[in-house]
Amino acid sequence: KGYVTFGKKNHDDFTKVIEGYTKTEIESIYTLGVVWASWIKANQDDWNAVAELPRVEIIMEQVVRLNPEYEDGGAFLYLGTLATLLPPALGGNPEKGREFFEKAIEISNGKNLYAKVLYAQRYARVMFDKELHDRLLKEVCEADPKVEGYTLINIIAKKEAKLLLETSDDYF
Repeated sequence: KGYVTFGKKNHDDFTKVIEGYTKTEIESIYTLGVVWASWIKANQDDWNAVAELPRVEIIMEQVVRLNPEYEDGGAFLYLGTLATLLPPALGGNPEKGREFFEKAIEISNGKNLYAKVLYAQRYARVMFDKELHDRLLKEVCEADPKVEGYTLINIIAKKEAKLLLETSDDYF
């Protein structure tokens, strides 16, 4: 099907290529990571696609090395999501994910409301932290979504926050 195997040699070769990208190429590498992550999400029932997640992580780590504030810390949202995809028993690292989400919120000065939704959904729910979960989602629901460059994603974030809050008592 055209999938590339992700063995040790390919992993090392891929990492070397990505680490060769410079600040002048950050837009290209970030776009590659975003598109690749979206493709994986669209094909999440295909384990061959899911096996490509480490490549997205390598890309986003390079973006952070080049410029952690690029796209208001957008790479941190992807890294936070990747760190919290699995529970700790299966190799996930929710505490690292928490750090990434908090960094994304800090860098965007709270403008990106979706960062708080992901933080609540991917970290607070996994860690069964109802207080954090509900606080983050209430902040999103109370915030003005109209922020230059973020209005559409913030409107979506508010809708998702409302749904997550409605199911909070059932979840916890």
